Amino acid sequence: MKHRKRRNPGFRTLCAAALVTSLLAACRPSVAFHSFLPVSPAGMERDDTLRFDIPLPDSAAVYSLCVELRHRVSYPYCELPLLLVLTDDSLPPRLTDTVRMAVADGQGRWLGTGWGDLRTVSSSFIPLPAGMKDSCSITLNSLLPDSLLPGVSDVGIKIVSRRY
Repeated sequence: MKHRKRRNPGFRTLCAAALVTSLLAACRPSVAFHSFLPVSPAGMERDDTLRFDIPLPDSAAVYSLCVELRHRVSYPYCELPLLLVLTDDSLPPRLTDTVRMAVADGQGRWLGTGWGDLRTVSSSFIPLPAGMKDSCSITLNSLLPDSLLPGVSDVGIKIVSRRY
């Protein structure tokens, strides 16, 4: 009776893990831009305009953006509607949209992540228009009629790219 040598299962496991990791990494979009701008310690004022100047390194990429909001639990509403305007060298603006940042659900439970009294929520991704060149500018303004929104800490933009 012949005995077969047993191969080390670690080698097969290592190869399978490397294959799965490379497949997952190939489909993951890369972050092209991610930045937060703080607002006044008292909160976001009605006239505050947050402006992000964004370099776009790859003209062949397809870009999407999401808006991120950091707020304290003293924020008095369930959502924060923001006016988003994207401009580049062309006129009129390339994109104008209302982004509704859901902060709490219908029962008043805070959404997003965080600890203590500081929470972070993100909007869904919004595709950017095709043909964007070297850079663009995004402005955000509150659409609530209040003169001051206490509890808003800072607002950010994340842009991801996927090259096809």
